[in-house]
Amino acid sequence: MSGPYVSPQPAGYFNPQPPPSRVNPMAIVAIFVGGMLGLALVAGIFIFLGQAPPPVPPCPTGERCAPQPSLPPVSQVSPPPATIAPGQTATPIPIPSAGPGSNSPQLVSETLWQNDALGFSYEYDANLWSLTEQGDSFAVFVSEPFDAQLIIDVADASTTPQEVMANQLAFLDDFMIGRVEDPDSYDALLGPSIGYVRGEGAVYSGTMLSNDGTPVAPGGVTILGATDGRLSAALMLIVWSPDELLGGDTHQHEARRSADLFLKTFDWNLND
Repeated sequence: MSGPYVSPQPAGYFNPQPPPSRVNPMAIVAIFVGGMLGLALVAGIFIFLGQAPPPVPPCPTGERCAPQPSLPPVSQVSPPPATIAPGQTATPIPIPSAGPGSNSPQLVSETLWQNDALGFSYEYDANLWSLTEQGDSFAVFVSEPFDAQLIIDVADASTTPQEVMANQLAFLDDFMIGRVEDPDSYDALLGPSIGYVRGEGAVYSGTMLSNDGTPVAPGGVTILGATDGRLSAALMLIVWSPDELLGGDTHQHEARRSADLFLKTFDWNLND
């Protein structure tokens, strides 16, 4: 008896195929994250290219640029004119000169300020100091590089150097508060003199005021006075931010070095 009929099947007929492929969820996450990173990178490039270039420093690295002079205009409150002998008329006019008629070394590239009525003169570097005001016996100079102001006042010997200095300090106190003597030995005056005539002097510190009376910066003051028996003279140098570095020294000392020309070329008597 024969069994049930079985249809012959070729070998390998029953070969199940894998199910249709599916996208891996982790791959979707990776593609999304990669796309976001790509967008962020492109946005960062546009932001970077759209930025303004970094500012160019006004001075070489390590050097300080002095600000514009910030002292109040001298014309608002001038130093009191020194006493002039009766009948004398001062006519100070700054003119180029080879040097004063004195025993001091001749200077051929500076500017001369002289007073014929009282018979005195001095020289200054016009590249560093600008004459901003003058009167019968005084002159006021301003220096942009040093952010400084310098006042020279002269009177006949009936006015003592101490009185001329007191007049200058009274002017100073209109725009400096808290003025006290500077105790720093580095700022001390060594052998103060004017035109090689030995005198006296002092150094002060305080707080500078703006034109509206607002405290704005520390200030340093150097004042000297001397007399040759015929005239009394005083010089006052006012420097903003005196302890800041300028060049190889402090602001105040660099200004002093420049102002030294006024002192060394001071000629007490043009008639000698």
